[in-house]
Amino acid sequence: MRPRLSLLVPSFLLMTSVCSAAPLERRARADRPGQAWSVRVPDGPLVFTGAVTGPAAADAATEAAGALAELDRVVRAAGGDPAGIVRLNALVASDADVAGVEAAVAHRFAGAPVAYTLVRTPLVTTGRRVAFEAVATAASDSASVAFRGGAAVLPAGGKVFVSGQAEKGADVAEAVRATMAGLHRTLAHLGLRKADVVQIKAFITPFADHAAAVREVAASFDGGPVPPLVLIEWVSTLPAEIELIASARALPAPAGDRVAWLPLPWLTVSPRYCRVSHVGGGVPLIFLGGIDGEGGGDARGQMKLIFERIGSALYEAGSSYRNLVKATYYLSGAKARTELGDIRGVYYDPARAPAASALESLSLGSPGRTALIDLIAFPVK
Repeated sequence: MRPRLSLLVPSFLLMTSVCSAAPLERRARADRPGQAWSVRVPDGPLVFTGAVTGPAAADAATEAAGALAELDRVVRAAGGDPAGIVRLNALVASDADVAGVEAAVAHRFAGAPVAYTLVRTPLVTTGRRVAFEAVATAASDSASVAFRGGAAVLPAGGKVFVSGQAEKGADVAEAVRATMAGLHRTLAHLGLRKADVVQIKAFITPFADHAAAVREVAASFDGGPVPPLVLIEWVSTLPAEIELIASARALPAPAGDRVAWLPLPWLTVSPRYCRVSHVGGGVPLIFLGGIDGEGGGDARGQMKLIFERIGSALYEAGSSYRNLVKATYYLSGAKARTELGDIRGVYYDPARAPAASALESLSLGSPGRTALIDLIAFPVK
């Protein structure tokens, strides 16, 4: 299907990377200040943070500005550059605070738009309205993952994205314990170590049990460094699903020195997603901000519009649907999930479907929005 280029109306910005002579390529959204359709990042060290909050404030915009200032401090402490933030996820506790949060993001990133996704979820820190987690360029490389100031630095070179895994459990603690065991089994199968993990995202319910999730994730690392952890509420009959990102610098390059989409022998194979995507060293990443289908009508219409917009964003960034490595799908309910399953069968190559997680949320931050999708891709060679 030919992409509808008129949907983008992009402005094109170049920002020089701290760690490489190659520039960051930011394709700004004219309709949403501070946000980018995509940000292309050369292979180099990257800082991954956990969920960062700032001081409580009387209004959302002020609190968000404080949280972004704290995020800058965390990125800097990890050896990164706040000017090199390329992806930003906002975790917002109430729909009423969305406008204030996005105003603060628009102001902070006016000159360097980021791939931005807003997620509606309760927060671990009581009394806070918003938390942010980010990916940023780092100034110096190392041979292995470095943990600094509550963040982790992914070294240049190979990396893996592991799809969300979910094991049954009587409660959040039991489900997280079993699921982390499964993820560590995945790492061992790939030839990786627990110390290679740079970020974990856990989707849990009930969110009130978040302390148990934090405890079980930490315990699974056997006293070693615990990677940054992001917790998000989901609507599910399962207490938890968990995904992770890890360095694969020590692994042989994928066939063709580019990317491999891998199954896991003990888990089912799907034509809609792979279990692990392995990105080889030297391959740039392209982060796409959360793309919605507002203006597309019902769930089907919105999903069609989302995938048209994704196709346009990929085309403009020099990528394609055959070059996806990671997808996160935020859905409003069963209808949106059904439409997602159907449309992926049209757009995705079953042999090259991205690692993925899909979660249903009580709200997607805007009335009538039925789905929100963010992605990581790589350029067509």
